Amino acid sequence: MIERRPIGIFDSGIGGLTVARAINDLLPNESLLYFGDTAHLPYGEKSPELIRRYSSRITQHLVESGCKAIVVACNSASSNAIGAIVKAAGPNMPVIDMVTPVIRSISAEDGCQSVGLIGTRATITSGFYGEIMNQLNANSTLISRATPLLASAIEEGFFNDSIPGAVLEAYFADNSFNNIDSMILGCTHYPLIRENVQALLPKGVKVIDSPKIIAQELKSVMTENSSPYIPKHKFQVSDLTENFMFSAHHFFGSDINLEEVSFS
Repeated sequence: MIERRPIGIFDSGIGGLTVARAINDLLPNESLLYFGDTAHLPYGEKSPELIRRYSSRITQHLVESGCKAIVVACNSASSNAIGAIVKAAGPNMPVIDMVTPVIRSISAEDGCQSVGLIGTRATITSGFYGEIMNQLNANSTLISRATPLLASAIEEGFFNDSIPGAVLEAYFADNSFNNIDSMILGCTHYPLIRENVQALLPKGVKVIDSPKIIAQELKSVMTENSSPYIPKHKFQVSDLTENFMFSAHHFFGSDINLEEVSFS
């Protein structure tokens, strides 16, 4: 029997669509239920308490909607609320965060002695990446930098022009990342400006493809639909914005199921 329950994915806005697309590419027979909490974006400037509250409520919604797995496609939520999310999901629900699989992947690579990390203020100040590196005995030095202006610029649609590049140049001006081996884009919005980041890094630095790693992790923990099946994707937001509509169409085509959902 084909398992037709959807995979639940959530983020504060459009960034998680980079993860949703990677999952769709790897698991094309799976239906996706994506929730963008656009009424409360960006999570990166919220307190840990608020991030936990928003994330828990969305997780409950995804569980109640019949999802069979949950992907926390937001680094700020992964770094500040994963315990609350796992609790809200329940004991039998697979939950994939944006941090652990990425650090595990880096730890398995030889010669990765210094890792750069850029992300929102909430992600960087949480210290969660370093915590997971210690748990997994990763033998790499972590050099991190909060880049709070980037997610908002990308959310406004500025990911195909020079604005993110100019902001990045300011953040990279002190050359902190000159001696790194790999760079983690610690916000799901940032793959949209991957080329801008790569252009500012020394030659040979690897920019980690986090969405692909998360999709592979998801595949490893669940049974996928191997039979031919036309998936039914649904996109929900807490505030229906033109930016989200544009980005959803950009990633998944014009014929998408998009609705606004508010919690009481």
